[in-house]
Amino acid sequence: MGDVPTRWGGGSMGIKLDVPGSGHLVREARERSADRLRWARTVRGKEIAEAIAVLRDPRSYGVVLTGDASLGKSAVASALVSELDATAHTVRLRSTIVGRETPYGALALLLARLPEVDQGDPGSIMRGILKLLAADAGGRMSVVALETANNLDELSTATLVNVMVTGTSKLIIVADRASDLPVDFHWMIAEERLREVPLAPLAPEQTLSALSELLGGLVPRTVGLQLHAMSRGNPQVALLTVSELLQKGLLAEADGVWRLSPDADTGSIRQLDDLVRARIEREPADVQTVIEALACARRISLERLVLAFGGEVIARMEDAGLIAVDEGGRHSTALTDPLVGDVVRGWLSVPRRRELRRLLLADGEPPLEVITTVELLGLAAWTRECHTPLPVAHAVAAAAASLRLYDPGFALECLDSVEREPSTWPTVQRLRARASLALQLPRQALHYLEDVTEEELDELTPTAAAKFAVSRAEATRWVPGRGGEVAGLLADARGEVLLRIGMGGADDAEARHAMALLDLAEFEHAAFTGDYAGVVDRLEAMAAGRGAPDDELRLIAACILMEARTVLGREQEALALMHEIASQLDRHPTSARLRHEYGSRAFIVLLYNGHWRQCLALLKGMPQWPLARLRTAGASVELAMGLAYVYAGRGRDALSYLLSATALLEQQPVLNSLGSAYAATAFAYAQLGDAVGARLWLSRLDGLALPSSSAAQTVTEFCAEMARRWIGDPGASRRLVASAQEDILRGRWNRAGIKLVGATVEGGPEELRLLEAVCARRQGPLAEVGLFLARGSRTGDLAELTRAADLASSLELDALESRCAAVALEKASEQGDTVTLRLMQARLDALAGRLPLLPVAPSRALPVLTMREREVAVLAAKGTSNRKIAEDLGLSVRTVEGHLYQVFAKLSVSTRSELAGIL
Repeated sequence: MGDVPTRWGGGSMGIKLDVPGSGHLVREARERSADRLRWARTVRGKEIAEAIAVLRDPRSYGVVLTGDASLGKSAVASALVSELDATAHTVRLRSTIVGRETPYGALALLLARLPEVDQGDPGSIMRGILKLLAADAGGRMSVVALETANNLDELSTATLVNVMVTGTSKLIIVADRASDLPVDFHWMIAEERLREVPLAPLAPEQTLSALSELLGGLVPRTVGLQLHAMSRGNPQVALLTVSELLQKGLLAEADGVWRLSPDADTGSIRQLDDLVRARIEREPADVQTVIEALACARRISLERLVLAFGGEVIARMEDAGLIAVDEGGRHSTALTDPLVGDVVRGWLSVPRRRELRRLLLADGEPPLEVITTVELLGLAAWTRECHTPLPVAHAVAAAAASLRLYDPGFALECLDSVEREPSTWPTVQRLRARASLALQLPRQALHYLEDVTEEELDELTPTAAAKFAVSRAEATRWVPGRGGEVAGLLADARGEVLLRIGMGGADDAEARHAMALLDLAEFEHAAFTGDYAGVVDRLEAMAAGRGAPDDELRLIAACILMEARTVLGREQEALALMHEIASQLDRHPTSARLRHEYGSRAFIVLLYNGHWRQCLALLKGMPQWPLARLRTAGASVELAMGLAYVYAGRGRDALSYLLSATALLEQQPVLNSLGSAYAATAFAYAQLGDAVGARLWLSRLDGLALPSSSAAQTVTEFCAEMARRWIGDPGASRRLVASAQEDILRGRWNRAGIKLVGATVEGGPEELRLLEAVCARRQGPLAEVGLFLARGSRTGDLAELTRAADLASSLELDALESRCAAVALEKASEQGDTVTLRLMQARLDALAGRLPLLPVAPSRALPVLTMREREVAVLAAKGTSNRKIAEDLGLSVRTVEGHLYQVFAKLSVSTRSELAGIL
């Protein structure tokens, strides 16, 4: 199997997909990660180029590289100096911490080289240094690189000002902020004689591109974004993190695809430890204590911080940029650089953590009603690190918050030390079950729920009882062989809740809320099993506000409804509802469940409508996800992006995402979607014409039978059968038709239509009539493509086939457009319609440049133009003369005439105007 080109970070590269024993990737990545200058050029190429341009400007005195501490400014300065070494004389200087007290402290290297006669007084020293720099440069440009310029003494400052003003040397200055520089430099910056080049943290896409170059192979977006989140976009931290994770084997590759261990973090990175320790040890003891306390607490109110340590030290730290204080009511306070907190926590012993906890929380844990979510999670983590129990209410609230933030592992940790109390045990076990489900452990989830006694359940309110029943039904659904029990569980739960309500244990609002939760659970189960028709009327009612106790639950029902409408063939109504819901999401900014429901179901709506580009746009929020969510759900997004491309017939674009998804899902399953990933990858290979690759991935489906949603099963079946059809399996079309007929029986017109479009490539009149009938029951342009294609194929109506191709083109469904064009070409040839024949041939020529393999190759196709013939034809169709074409393409006029002769012959045209009509 050869190298397959793949799309990544705006560029492309060849990736070996079968890399036996590819340990060379790890070895080479380790070597590259040791080269700081190469990394600096990779991540700061734009800034380095800008700085070089400034230094070469005759008016310029130099550049100032600014940015937060630890952003790698020194490495950028070194890379800049190395770029200049071939054409300029460079000198590296460094001011020490005590530089301000030492005359000429920053110029000690140059001072040591001056003859004694030039060291008599400041004037002599200045003139001597100027002569020394000029002599060393030997007529070349002279550049002095200066680090820690904020510690310059007065004499060094005066000398360097003269070095710049006299044009003796230009300066590369490294400083955290331009305002930290001596006052004598400020006018130069104001007049842009000294140009500031700020270094900011990397954007996610920049980190992804840089990591791809550093590591080689295929770097899944999920892995790259996790490393970006761990480093907070700091390129120096990213390099040190990658280097150590490679050494520890926590960042490893399998078959050329990189994987990151769930245990990977920045807290144990030795080189980061050294970096942070060097920064912290420069601070006074009282500041170090506050840093330690904030590292443990993560975030805490300013009032508590001032009570514990006094206002003076806190003010000094804020002025120095060590801490950041929110402007909100509580003035929540945290370390400015979270990396410092990550590393410092690793230094502290349990007794020291407890000591700091007693200092900050002398009066106990803050009440839940006044603490923010971030403060609560920080308190929970700190309490666990102190090996101290957290109050039950705080533990339950922290676990619930962790689940909202997609961190099920930490949710279980929060509940780990909770003792059994009848009043809270059902809630504790329900949260544990939800966390276990998120970790793909349905049997463990059921174990937690079954540990609750009937007596404990009897004490629940109707709403709490309904939530418990919903969790039990969801866990049961995912246990192999037990999905059939869910409907009965929900029916029993409905009876029990109605009994509690009838006994007078709830007011009207409580009763409505409990019943709505059970209704939603039933709707979700119907969507899971694909039985949309049985619940769509009730869904319509709840989405309209009837039976919904609040707006959030109404919108969740509407999300399920838009999926149901799509599958049932009401695609345009579904799209309208999707846009309506989107306009209302901002009313519930904190509802993680609503946003998850909308995102996952809107993807299905768009995919089944052929709007694959909008699918990709829907997924674009992934770079802003927190680390915990990337770890738990990132693979699903990789799979979704791959599906969007493969459904569009763009296997080459799909492949990098699908290979990433399969590698990540094999490492950590998500919603039993591995089968869908295998099938989609096989389909992508089939679209590339790689039958061996397609069969390899299809073979991985054998014996893989885990519970999955109806939507996932449909994806798996469709992609697998389409892959088989593309590589010549004669039974694939028959199986797709049979599956479509099952969909028809259950009213799933959309799915039936999509399957029949794939099944009828070589279908007879009966299958085409079935496709036509199904598409007539549907809505939207994708349905019209199927309708016109079926009818045109059956009747030979060239207008309908052309219209089908046009609609497919408007959706950018290249493979489907090529099929419509190929059928139209066949029919035009049969009917002797040379105009349509030429138009369709030109269309197929254009598509052949975008598709590695046409899904349908017309038997009566005209000869395909070569690349050079097409270039000549396009220019000729525009009226360009043969001589001008020859000049533009670097050919002789005779060669152009020869190409045109072939073009006219192949396309059966005799004039350029006829050619223009085709092209």
